[in-house]
Amino acid sequence: MINLHAVATRHHGRITVDIGGQLPTPCDVAEIIDKYPGGHRVYIVDPGAAQVFISEWRERPGPCADVVVPWHRTVDIIDETHKEVQIFVNEQKQLTVPVTEAKNQYDVYRILIEPPAKRCLIIADGLIVPMIYQKVFGPASYQDCVKYVKQNCQT
Repeated sequence: MINLHAVATRHHGRITVDIGGQLPTPCDVAEIIDKYPGGHRVYIVDPGAAQVFISEWRERPGPCADVVVPWHRTVDIIDETHKEVQIFVNEQKQLTVPVTEAKNQYDVYRILIEPPAKRCLIIADGLIVPMIYQKVFGPASYQDCVKYVKQNCQT
């Protein structure tokens, strides 16, 4: 993998790791094959970082054009504690990136089944919300969501 880079962001206990790089030829392939925690890896002692494992191989033997091919993948890791993510390619550690905490953002949802549908909830951004609610504002700070509710919703 050429020019391997990654960004790791934690939001509500989930680290989203965006990984990019370049494959040396169109005949090369790379895929994320495991992650820690939450994957198939088990350690007796915690390695001190979340981890992503990439396997890279040549898919077609023989001659191949010398054209660099962009590669990008995203993986989510449920992890509330680790402050770094280590990226491994073919079992070799290639990169360590810090985990950045996402800003706390919120959304305002309006209930759909209640006439006149003016009751609202403030929910942390990124959470799963039942389909009886419709997002009407956000993501924004909690204070901005409270202001929206006071101006547009029944209490």
